[in-house]
Amino acid sequence: MQRQPHSTGISIVCKTVSNLVLGVQRVVDTQITIAMKLNPKSRLLLSLVCGILGAWSIKSLATAQPAGISLVNVVNFYSGLPHQTRAIALLQRQINQLSPELLQEDALFTNVWRDGETLSGHIDILDTIALGDRTGTDPLDLALAQISRDPGTAVEIELLPGPQVENPDAAIVSIVLSDLLDDSVTAQRYRFDMRQQDATWEIVRAGLQVRCQPGRGSQTWSRANCV
Repeated sequence: MQRQPHSTGISIVCKTVSNLVLGVQRVVDTQITIAMKLNPKSRLLLSLVCGILGAWSIKSLATAQPAGISLVNVVNFYSGLPHQTRAIALLQRQINQLSPELLQEDALFTNVWRDGETLSGHIDILDTIALGDRTGTDPLDLALAQISRDPGTAVEIELLPGPQVENPDAAIVSIVLSDLLDDSVTAQRYRFDMRQQDATWEIVRAGLQVRCQPGRGSQTWSRANCV
């Protein structure tokens, strides 16, 4: 019987052990079959490798969480196949039922996807920001510098970096001012779309939405003026 090179046997076992999801019994059977073809020293080395990788793989299986799906991959690999279209239609229905605002005309996703000159569904306020005030070293500080608020006004701030979380080159800052002391406007929502270049952040789009007092206009976020 011709001997198998050591590296060949170990390579086969490593590949088999890494596929433990197919069944532990299959791994054991494959280990025995390959070991029969190796000399004693190779079998000893093979056993050590299987023991280490096997213990690691079983622990990984015990602690691993079900893999999710990346929407970026969905877009990249979508080719119009029936099952793909069905899955996307299902996701669309679920979003419409649970969080329809995520795909509305004025939603952040919609605005980022379409990449228009202004934020759709918002009052364009970029021209109200002086050119020298549109840049800074921190996106959050840059956005807050554009907001004037009375003491005691409730403030909600959301910073959404992307696409890289650790070193983003773009970000959207959303600032909500609520319980305003105003006869017609009860809340304001500012959104600033920014880009980073050479450690400098710049506001490239800025928008404002309002929510009106009861009887004074829209009770949801809108670009329409309150009366």
